[in-house]
Order: sequence, then structure tokens, then C-alpha cells
Amino acid sequence: MGFQMAPLKLHRWGSLGSPVWLRIHGFMGTGFDWDAFARAALTFNPNLCIIAPDLPGHGSSPPMSVDSFETQIASLLESEIEDAVTLIGYSLGGRLGLQCVLSNPQKFPVFIGISTTAGLEIPSDRAQRKVSDSILADQLRGIKSDSAFRSFLGDWWNLPIFNSPARSLELKNSFIESRLKQNPCAMADSLDQWGSGVLPSLWNKLEGYTGRALFLTGSADEKYVPISRRLTDTVSLSELKILNAVGHQILIENPSEAAKCVIEFLQRSSP
Repeated sequence: MGFQMAPLKLHRWGSLGSPVWLRIHGFMGTGFDWDAFARAALTFNPNLCIIAPDLPGHGSSPPMSVDSFETQIASLLESEIEDAVTLIGYSLGGRLGLQCVLSNPQKFPVFIGISTTAGLEIPSDRAQRKVSDSILADQLRGIKSDSAFRSFLGDWWNLPIFNSPARSLELKNSFIESRLKQNPCAMADSLDQWGSGVLPSLWNKLEGYTGRALFLTGSADEKYVPISRRLTDTVSLSELKILNAVGHQILIENPSEAAKCVIEFLQRSSP
């Protein structure tokens, strides 16, 4: 083969061993977004091995590449973990995680999707989203200063999809400061490759997944509550948990409760 993919930056918590949790963050985030969630999970089970890569183009990982995300994750795990893995994905990370789960269900017998979806099915919706994401990508590529990026992130925080009673000025400032470390052009590249208008719908493949699944969503997340219900109805061995008084940004708003839900699900549903 000759060519060797540059490895993804990996964040780690817990002990070396099993069970292993692979966690995938959302758009504009990094693997460190899982820190509060990981620390909470380890208070319930200190024997966990938790790993979370920075997505390509995000954080300290190499830029987007022509390799599929599934290929990059398989390469990562080949060098790190031999056993089966519980895959946990948030938002875009859940959508990408579903691709990994469906391509290799034996490796990923458990999937946990937080504020996520299986994609857009209707061609007109996909076309419309592709146009809007292209406009957003152009906007990101036009950012030439920290102040302009800060303004963009403030507008992003205020998008209606993120409305929630759990939000605060402190969370907003923390969100913006963490995202300012990203490269706007790299974020645009990720939209070009992973936008909802580009990634294929996975709804028609979900019924074939025989593993166990948990779908978490916030009660204030009006768009994703019905999506999570449909995901739960589609995957045969699955459960739905709706967290009270939080919205889409569960990892920011109530990571400890999310971690508790995951731990309880795994204890309840383990074979």
C-alpha cells in the first residue's frame, strides 16, 4: 500500500483494558468535549477505558482526507483496541458513528446516539441542505480574524436549534473560547464532506442492525425528540431516554446525567 494515514489525535480517560468506549464529538468540537462526561462516567465505573479522537480537520487531528471516516476509525482501533467497542456519538459524531456501526456491527455491538440522526431521506431536503451548508462553508472561509470568528460563534450559539432552559452566559463563553481554537477553513472543509446534504441517509439500513442501542435527546430539543423516537422505533434492541430541561447540547448542559443514563443502560441491557 505504501501510503500511511496520519493518525487522529486521541484523548484518553480511565484505565487500559475493557470495557472500551469510543466517543465521537460533533461539528466544530474536539475529543475533549467529552471530558466532563468521561469524568462522570468514571465515578460510576472506574474500570472504563474511554477514548475520543479529534475528528479529521478538528483540534489536533490531520486535515480532512479522501479516506472514509469508517476507514480512519478502523485504522485507529486496529492500533489501539482489539476487542468489541461501545460507540458513543454526539450530533454529527453520532451520524458518523452510525456509519461505523453499520459497516462493522461485530466491532460495535453497542451504539449510543446523543442528539443525533440517521440523515436526510428526501432528495429535495438533501439538495436544500447542501445549498445552505455550502453558503455556511463560504462564510467560514471568509473569516480572517479572531474577532470575526468570535462573532460567527456567537451567532452559531444563538441558533434556534440550540434553545434550552439550561443555557447560561458561562456556558456560552466556554463554548466560544473552546471553538476559537478551530480553523474556520477546516470547518468549511468538513461541511463540504460531511454536511447533511452530502452524507447518505442511513434510515433504510438501521433495521438490519442487531446490536443494542440507546438514543439520548433533550426535552427542549424540538427537532431531535421526534428523530430520536423514530431511531428507537427503527432499531429493534433500542431504548430512548429524554433528559429533562436540556436541549441539543447535552454534553455541555448536563454531561453527568447523560453519563449516568449510559452507565445504567449498559448495566441493564448487558447480555
